[in-house]
Amino acid sequence: MSVSLRPYGSDSPNSGYIAWTPVPLVVASSADGTSGTLLLNFRYAASSVAKVVFLEDSGHPPQSEIAVELQAGEEQTVFIAGEFQPGERHNGASADGKDVTIEARWAHDSETVAESVDIMIRVRRNANELSDQARQDFLFALAKLNGIQVDADPTPGPGRGIYVTDFVAMHVAGASGSQHGDSHFVPWHRLYLLDLERQLQAVRPTVTLPYWRFDQSAPKLFHEDFMGAMDEIPRDITAPGGEFDPGGLNTPLARFAVDNWLSRWQINDVQGIPRTARFDPQNEPANGLFQPGPNGGFPVIDQIATLRLGGGIPDPEDALLGRLAPPPGTGFARMEGTPHGAAHVSFNGRINNVPVAPEDPLFFLLHCNVDRLWAVWQNMFDRDDQNDTRTYPYQQAGDANPWEIITARQWPWDGGLSKPGNLLPPGTRKENFTTSDIALNFPNNSPKLEDAIDPYAHHNQDHYLGFGYDDVPYNHVEPEIA
Repeated sequence: MSVSLRPYGSDSPNSGYIAWTPVPLVVASSADGTSGTLLLNFRYAASSVAKVVFLEDSGHPPQSEIAVELQAGEEQTVFIAGEFQPGERHNGASADGKDVTIEARWAHDSETVAESVDIMIRVRRNANELSDQARQDFLFALAKLNGIQVDADPTPGPGRGIYVTDFVAMHVAGASGSQHGDSHFVPWHRLYLLDLERQLQAVRPTVTLPYWRFDQSAPKLFHEDFMGAMDEIPRDITAPGGEFDPGGLNTPLARFAVDNWLSRWQINDVQGIPRTARFDPQNEPANGLFQPGPNGGFPVIDQIATLRLGGGIPDPEDALLGRLAPPPGTGFARMEGTPHGAAHVSFNGRINNVPVAPEDPLFFLLHCNVDRLWAVWQNMFDRDDQNDTRTYPYQQAGDANPWEIITARQWPWDGGLSKPGNLLPPGTRKENFTTSDIALNFPNNSPKLEDAIDPYAHHNQDHYLGFGYDDVPYNHVEPEIA
């Protein structure tokens, strides 16, 4: 073809996956090709609402089509992004595959498509709203990483895949020191999620991690066809049958349909996923724990209350009770307690105990929502400038522990240099963050905390991490927070 269209400037078949962030589209005419004005627009599939916008540069206004002046043998770069469409399914993102096509036509022959490229607006979506195909693709990829035989390849065997050797193990060894307990909790887990998501996409490139909005009911999620049906137990841990069972040693298994890949879930030699709920999974959101006494409540706070943790949203009760509002920004990691921790202990099972929580894949859907809440907060208050202490408090040596400074390389991708404890990286993680074939990679495959602060490249194009959320637009526009 005399014309080529290369998202991210890449010839990779995986280059056709974009989100809300503008990314480069290299447009070229071959040396023996045509010169003139090339018109770019798009069309979308009949079952889709996905749209692409074009920008002359990443900070320029979006438009529905664009004209590019090209000479034979020349290439030009414009930018493309998914169009955020409030009110549409997934706010305009693709449901489960490439469903919008960028087309190029020469102005002198506007009826003829000179070249085209298929695109998926690939963002993380609400797990309760996934299409059947998206759910199946996610479960397939997850099972494959666990070593479950999902195709003709029988190795490495169930419970012995990279999900176990690396992603379960990395949360165990480093959980008490370099991952939890302060402001680094949210950026470290953002990197952790992305590492796994890229592994899933290596199996099925259409997959993103879905998120569980634990402040809303999710009947399609807690179903035998997805994350499993389970028994309800009392929220009061002093009530008969409601006793807290850390790690799920005495907890019944979640129930799966026989054709659900998770019906064969295994961690090492242990089969099944022990999990019961302290709420009605079909009709209620997660609700935390309750124990009689003055400090008995540990509820899952909703989205608005979570966003207030970081300041910026007034809480009417503050004035009524004479409380001071939290300081802007630096307190947002307090959501590690609630809603995050309260969502974890809304269950009995592996998921309620830090060292074994990732053995239940629901862990990653829970944490994807934690990361989404951080993304919503960052978007609302412009908290993605890494040099702003309201975004991240520990800017230089002496502010905190060495592994919490914003420029610190992160365990387990730091070559085994971590403090505390000189923790050895599990599996293949040593300087081996999962790479992308479209150049969205870290030097030495070893990310720093700062790499997680501006994932949508508002301040630095090099920090774009290649993902987005269906309800968090690219521009700093206040989203729906209910």
